Amino acid sequence: MHSLTSSQDTEVVNVRRRQQRSADTRERILAAAFEEFAERGFEATSTRSIAASAGVQHPLVTHHFESKEGLWKVVLTTVQANFVEYYGRYVHGEKHEDDVEELRRLQEAYIRFTAAFPNYSRLIFHMGSRPGPLLDWLLESQAKTYFRSLTQLIKSAQAQGRYVEGDPTHLQYLFIGCVTRIFMQWAEAERVMGKSLASETFVEQHVKLCLDLFFRDPPAAASAPAKKARKAAVSRSA
Repeated sequence: MHSLTSSQDTEVVNVRRRQQRSADTRERILAAAFEEFAERGFEATSTRSIAASAGVQHPLVTHHFESKEGLWKVVLTTVQANFVEYYGRYVHGEKHEDDVEELRRLQEAYIRFTAAFPNYSRLIFHMGSRPGPLLDWLLESQAKTYFRSLTQLIKSAQAQGRYVEGDPTHLQYLFIGCVTRIFMQWAEAERVMGKSLASETFVEQHVKLCLDLFFRDPPAAASAPAKKARKAAVSRSA
């Protein structure tokens, strides 16, 4: 997957077969809208600027998407569908019996996804930073299910002593911030650190650092002498 705005929708694929030029125009508008919304946010972006970025006439934007809000919803829906598809490919569609390993795999996939598509985080940041009907739509259609599944896995990992303690939803937001912030300040971070954030070496380091901040090793089993000492202490106090 090279573009988060390449639609997986069957109807779009059929349209592409019947009318290639129209479908290509639609994809160009979607790709340009994704970049514009991620860079400037919904309010500061206009359909005219999107049309200019896509290299199409402005009426074509409203022809394909009716309004800026309609275009934004299609962008979010398409991007989220590709986000889920990325997760599915990364974890091979298999659910681990161990909740800790399932959580680790999903969190690692999120880190790698963010490194590959930093504009995704910028897009979500813009929409999550102010209340309104678009945020309500995003929460109901996308985010609540995602958070519900992740927080249940976090609770299970905490119960096993394998994840940092704290409110699971709060921790998930902290994890997202830990993962995404450096990519949202890409140019600054590269100059300060003197390394490419796109390099395989950096991505592997980032994966390890982020996971190590939140996951915990299995609790060490008590040694035989320690167990014997505790048993003796209990006997003396009896």
